[in-house]
Amino acid sequence: MTDELELLRGADPVSAETGPWRDRPLDARAELLLRRLGLQRRRRTVRFRLLAVEGVAAAAVLALALTVSDGGSTPAVAAPRPLVAHTSRADVPLAEIARRARAAAEAAEGRSVRGSHVQRWSMAMESGKDARPPVTAPVESVTTWNADGSGTLLEVATDPRYPGRPVIDDTTPPRTVHDGKVLHREHYPKGTYGANEDYFEAPPAGVAALRSYLAAWLPGADEDPVSLLSAVESFRSVWTPGPRQIADIATLLSRVEGMRPAGRVTDRLGREGQGFRMPGVNGGRYLVILDPDDGRLLDIELTTTRADPEYRLKAGAVMSYTAWRD
Repeated sequence: MTDELELLRGADPVSAETGPWRDRPLDARAELLLRRLGLQRRRRTVRFRLLAVEGVAAAAVLALALTVSDGGSTPAVAAPRPLVAHTSRADVPLAEIARRARAAAEAAEGRSVRGSHVQRWSMAMESGKDARPPVTAPVESVTTWNADGSGTLLEVATDPRYPGRPVIDDTTPPRTVHDGKVLHREHYPKGTYGANEDYFEAPPAGVAALRSYLAAWLPGADEDPVSLLSAVESFRSVWTPGPRQIADIATLLSRVEGMRPAGRVTDRLGREGQGFRMPGVNGGRYLVILDPDDGRLLDIELTTTRADPEYRLKAGAVMSYTAWRD
């Protein structure tokens, strides 16, 4: 009951400071919150199940990363080095990338599609005297949805020795290739339409509307740069944005305080992009990589600027990395 009350309070379009209560239309954020309320009880049960699955997947990835070796007990791959960006006269400012994205959106048709193809690398660490060095645990996932609302999810753990090699083929339904280890596979029945996911509603058009949409799912995304970046990353894991939403995301990022140019960079999938750095929390630092021509978000890398001897973590280590293959 507490959750529902909090959602109702958050959806109230009239604050206590606005004077006597009176009827008025709900704004976009309030409408999103109220629609979420109707699904809150059903989604809570599903989220518990999904969290359990995620926990099993994380354990499997950690086990795979720690057991795949070159013939001994040493992990196959330690934490990868951060990507290196190179500044040059050919660098494209973020504001210009956003302008190009808006121009591309005006010239192109298409809308956002529910589903995504994502590769993630996350740090697996152990503490204690006998702890092994940190290793990278890569996972690739493909989520697809059909016109009738049915869909499929495939999550595969990859060999840490080849963190950039794709292990899922974009067929329908997607299938495993190479030596990927399936962590989770699910088929959704007709009419599901991703209703059990966050961001289950189609994203709106317009920068302000998209910011409110993101903040409805992650409070603070309309004010805090780190929360905004986290919300964009989560949204991109559910949706493949169309030209308009690509432009809106690029414009949102161009307005983020603290986003600084880093230079050209080749990502872990071999793609050329324009990098921008942003400070995170607790010593973290982000590298955001965009396609300089159309503004597509390609990658987000999070590194740490602080060493942690307990976990044998060195300053500059890659804590996580997300690459979108669509």
